[in-house]
Formats: sequence, C-alpha cells, structure tokens
Amino acid sequence: MNTTRKFKISLLMFALPLACILIMACNGSVDDGGGSGRRLGSSIFPPAVFIADKDVDGVDELYVAFDDGTEIIKLSDPLVARGNVAAFRISPDGFYVAYVADQDTAGLFELYVVPVDKTSGEIAVKVSGPMAGNGILQLPSGEYLFRWAPDSTRVAYVADQNTLREFELFTSTPDGTQNDIISDLPDPATNPDRDVRNFEWAPNSALIAYVANQDTAEVLELYVSPFDKNTPNFKISGTALDGSGIKELKPLPSAEYAFAWAPNSSRLAFLADQLIDDIDEFELYTNLPQGTNILRVSGQQGNFSQVDDFAWAPNSRQIAYRANQNLLTAIDLFTALPNVSSSFQQNSSGLEPGQEVIAFKWSPDSTRIAFTSDRAFTGFFRLFTTSPNNSNNVLVSSGLANTDDVSDFKWSPDSSRIAYVSILVGNVFELFTTLRDVQPSTFISRSLADDNDFAWAPDSSRIAYISDQDLLNKFELFTSTRDGGFTDVVSGPLVAGGKVQEFKWAPDSSGIGYIADQDTITIEELFASLPNGVNNTLLSGTLVSGGEVFSFAWVP
Repeated sequence: MNTTRKFKISLLMFALPLACILIMACNGSVDDGGGSGRRLGSSIFPPAVFIADKDVDGVDELYVAFDDGTEIIKLSDPLVARGNVAAFRISPDGFYVAYVADQDTAGLFELYVVPVDKTSGEIAVKVSGPMAGNGILQLPSGEYLFRWAPDSTRVAYVADQNTLREFELFTSTPDGTQNDIISDLPDPATNPDRDVRNFEWAPNSALIAYVANQDTAEVLELYVSPFDKNTPNFKISGTALDGSGIKELKPLPSAEYAFAWAPNSSRLAFLADQLIDDIDEFELYTNLPQGTNILRVSGQQGNFSQVDDFAWAPNSRQIAYRANQNLLTAIDLFTALPNVSSSFQQNSSGLEPGQEVIAFKWSPDSTRIAFTSDRAFTGFFRLFTTSPNNSNNVLVSSGLANTDDVSDFKWSPDSSRIAYVSILVGNVFELFTTLRDVQPSTFISRSLADDNDFAWAPDSSRIAYISDQDLLNKFELFTSTRDGGFTDVVSGPLVAGGKVQEFKWAPDSSGIGYIADQDTITIEELFASLPNGVNNTLLSGTLVSGGEVFSFAWVP
C-alpha cells in the first residue's frame, strides 16, 4: 500500500487555492448562483467517511464522500452474507481508514485498513491475524477496541486472536506486513481468564499502556510496552495488595479505567488501591514509563475516603483530581504536581459536609480549571473557575434560579469562554456562554435536545447545538456566535417529524456535518452546511429504499 498517495485530498488542498489565485489574478470569478462567489466545481466541505446501508437495505458498509458528495467511494470490500461494517477510525494523518467488520466470516469481527482514496480494483488489507475466537473486543459501551497511533504508523487492537476468549493486545502496520503481540499474558493452559481490558497510546506514539490481570487473576495492573514487541514489558502500577488494582470508572462494568498519559508522554497517572489493605480506597499515583519512580501524589486516603477521578493539565505540569480526603462527606477539587509525592493542594475551598464537586475540566491553555459544585447552594450545582494555585475562585454561572443545575460545560478551544447548560424544572435545557473568570453569563438558547448536544467550533468562533427553539419538538441544528449576537439555522428544512440526530464540526471549522431525517421521515442521511447555514448539501448521496446513515467522521 503506497503511503505517499492521498491524491484526491492533496489536490483538493493545493490545486484549488492555486486555481483561486489564478482566477483573482485574472480579475474574474464564477458565481454558482447562490451569491457565494465560490469557484464553480470547487469543494466546500472536506471529505467525510460514513457507515450506511446505502446499496443494500440492512447491509452496513463503509463509504467516503469526496467533492461534497458528488463522488462516493465504497471503502469496505464485499461482505459475506449477514456481514456488516461495525466501526471505523480514520488515521490522524488522514491517509487511511481502519474498520472492524465480519467481512469474510459472519460473526467473526476482524480489522481491515484501506486508503481513504481507494482506487478501482484496490482491496482493503486485513491487518489482524487469523482469529482463534470471535475477533476484536467489543466493550460494554459498544465500542470496538482498536486505535491508531497518534503518528499513524500503526494501529493497535485487542482481540482473542491467539486463544479463544483470551484477549491480548496487538499492533499492526497499515499494510499488514508487521503484526506484533504487545501484551505479555501467561500461558492460558496454566493461567486461564487473563485479559487485556483497555489501552492507550502514548502521545508520542513510542509506547502503549494497558490494563490487564496479567500477573494475578484477581488484580488489574498497569503495564507499558513498546509498540512492536512484547519485551521489555514494564509494570507501572507497582505491587498491589488486597485491592482490585486500577480503578474501573462508573457505571460498572464500563471497561474504562482510571489511567492516562501526560500530554507530553513523560509520565503515567493512575488510580489504584495498592497501598491500602482494603478494597475501593483509591489513591492517585504517577510513574515514569519505565516503572522506576512510582509516587503517590494525592493525599493519603483511608477510612472510606478515595480519589474519584483525575485529569492532566494540557501542559503536563499538574494533575487535578476529586476526592473526599479532607471531609469524608464532602468531595473537593485538588491539584498536585506529577513528580512530587503528596504535593496536593485544595482548590474548591469552602465546601461544607454534604457538598461536592461533581465535574471539572482544565482550560486548553492550562491556566484555569472549571468545575461544577453545590458550594453555594447544597444540592444545586453552579459553575465555578479557579486558577491551579486556588486564587481568583469565581462563580461564573450567575443569574440562575436557586432550583437550576449546571449539568454540562465545555471550554472554547482558545480558553477564552465556557459554554454550559442549565437544567430548569421540567428538564428544560438552556445554553449559556460565559467568560472564564468574570460574570455575567450570556444566554444562547432555550430547550436543547439534550444537555450535551452542543459543541464549539475548533476555531472558537461559534457554538453549535440541537434545539427546538423555533418550533416545539422540531429539533434543528443551530450555530451562534460566542457572544450570542448572531444565530443561524444550519440544518436544512426538516420534513414533518424530522430531527437532527448528531453533528460534528469540520476540523478546520469550515462547516458542520450532521445526520438527520431531513428529507424523508425516519430515513437518516448525512448533510453538511457552512457555519452560517449556507450551502446545505447532501453528502451521502442516494440511498437504497430503507437505507440510512449510522455514523460519520470528517477526514483530517
């Protein structure tokens, strides 16, 4: 497989700007009739990959739409009877798509890789090895466990490839020529029921961390391995005592575990109950990737206290976490240095018994932490921000009624503002934005479809959301400027009973893609519009009768 290709995308990125320069140099332009002044035939939107039963009703296949849906390529190969594409991930560099399908054997889910710009006669490469079991592991959430390395050089996956129902960690090159086992589970004949539960690539793509009961059947520990071989294999989490090891995040069973690489790949942080001779009293630790410098950075837990969750600062200099280590009945927000033992400080000062911080998020520039807490009104949650050193602690969700709760919030990518949703009595979701450290808030919209149906544009210029703000129970896609000054309907006119289901911003903020039964009730198709709602375009093309689009992603 030629890794220098991607001709459709490269021509789109480089030839079109050159053509536009030539047009302007000739003092000319071609209007498409819509008043946009764009060059006739030029693409408005990036390519998009999607799963749909486009050609045969009930058979889910993988496609990519180029040139605003005027060219659609089927990426998956012919499927065996009753076979379907179950999931896909685009490589970070945009060259390849990895997908899981029971393409060759019904019920056997294997991993394939195909170029985004697949040519006629080209076939996908099966990068997973011959399967002893049922194939790629599916988590309780429905996610299939495979992920690209950040540098796109390999794809990792968990499967019962070598032994039936023993799930191990593997990596492969995109062309399938190198397939390596990464985990180091013992012989299943003498040590049964050992599995890799989850994994994460290091941001620099050099190593992979994974959770497994590799050494002790009842204890989940954290390991690190190079990406292409199973030795050396470092244990990061130290010696576990009577606890269960690495914390599994709720709701159980989630198969999501509390461990994370520092954004600069320098250390791993994790929650474990390894130094307390009891179950479920979790503390926060960090260690070097070689496992040689394990530190407990949270305060000592015990007597039924524990760390609930944590997050690295984007600059890797600090870690924030929630714990009831000061008051048993109050869950506070703390920060700690990742390379100094017990270096914690409290950041949510003023909590009383029964009060708690329920969620927090670092600003992308690492200078502030936003968190929701009932510090002001027990049982009713507001949005606050604080600096990492606990100065300038500010209530930013001003003006809410005493019975309203802030249920979700998201930083703008430029760290200047926060969007948040307030739940009113009767489960009415209202959307606001606020500056990072001052009041008041700016009202954006009432009656969102759900409390997490909103997202910032990557360039922070606008916020998109699904709402029935114009007509009751008519859920459309809108965007608003960050200050609420301008609001536009982004989705096209919806058929009676139609609804926008999901949306994603294009990586360059040039447009928004969304799935909706816009033209025909219950037939969900893929559309895109510019951020102001102009140039509404069908990307998924004509579907077979009964067909619909199930998921999509923009090509980076």
